Amino acid sequence: MNKGGKLVILATATSLALLVGLVLLLSGGPPRTGSVVSLRPGSVPAAYQAWLSRAGRLCGHVSAPLIAAQVEAESGWRSKARSSVGARGIAQFMPATWASYGRDADGDGVTSPDDPQDAIMAMARYDCGLARTTARLPGDPTSNMLAAYNAGPGAVLRHKGVPPYPETQEYVRRVLARVAHFTDIPLTALGATRFGSAVVATAQRWLGTPYSWGGGGPNGPTPGIGRATGIVGFDCSGLVLHAVWAASGGRVQLPHLAATQATEYGTPVPRDQLLPGDVIGIDHRDGRGISHIVIYAGRGQVIHAPQTGDVVRIAPLKNFASAAWTIRRYA
Repeated sequence: MNKGGKLVILATATSLALLVGLVLLLSGGPPRTGSVVSLRPGSVPAAYQAWLSRAGRLCGHVSAPLIAAQVEAESGWRSKARSSVGARGIAQFMPATWASYGRDADGDGVTSPDDPQDAIMAMARYDCGLARTTARLPGDPTSNMLAAYNAGPGAVLRHKGVPPYPETQEYVRRVLARVAHFTDIPLTALGATRFGSAVVATAQRWLGTPYSWGGGGPNGPTPGIGRATGIVGFDCSGLVLHAVWAASGGRVQLPHLAATQATEYGTPVPRDQLLPGDVIGIDHRDGRGISHIVIYAGRGQVIHAPQTGDVVRIAPLKNFASAAWTIRRYA
């Protein structure tokens, strides 16, 4: 219940184990939690599953679900796909790029963009290189990497982020929106509480929903405010507000403000006890304090509503490694 504008949670001794907490991290760096993300069983063609899993471990900037979403966007899983500009294969490589990144991954003596195994590994290899090339740019690192794959790294560097090309912006949106479809997050294996599992499950339901400034309420996505009045969706705190409200059965109602959600509600827990469903306030140390909030989904991943033009999606927690964190868990 609410009392005097502050949230008061009444709990019995047996329910205290489900109550949640705050972790104040004064230095960057993700918790000591594995960051390898598995493919959801049955979500990709069986012949490619092992190769996608292998590709997803090439560097910290990629995952098997992300590569799968890219392959789907590039070719729809057609190994002999051709584009009007000369791109070839399941990963749609141009000849010059293939010459730099193509390898005989499966050891059959042939290196070809039409060989799905070769192409999947080359896609991940190229992604890793693009992530390094665009690492110093502002904005979301994964979005910049994907934009560089579609439009070329030169365009992304010139525009200091995702360029204003409709095709590229739609490509980034489409890939990010589909990552969840390929992602397997077995929360029970990660030690999540029943409440934490419910928070994550609620947020996952809205993956791919548009970002809308001021959008989101107890019952789900809503029209935003200002320039976002025509967009039905969530901003970062609107997503958290809804997920916590739904998971608590309406018992916990948070304000629609990231900084307040991350500092005025919850109970402290040690950093090494971070669990799925915990909510992390992000302070980029730019003088504005906490300006973003995300939901920890386990295995080094978060679910969040990133920014205008983006969608609710899964992202690596280490994207926020340089920021200060205030982490809460609610019940």
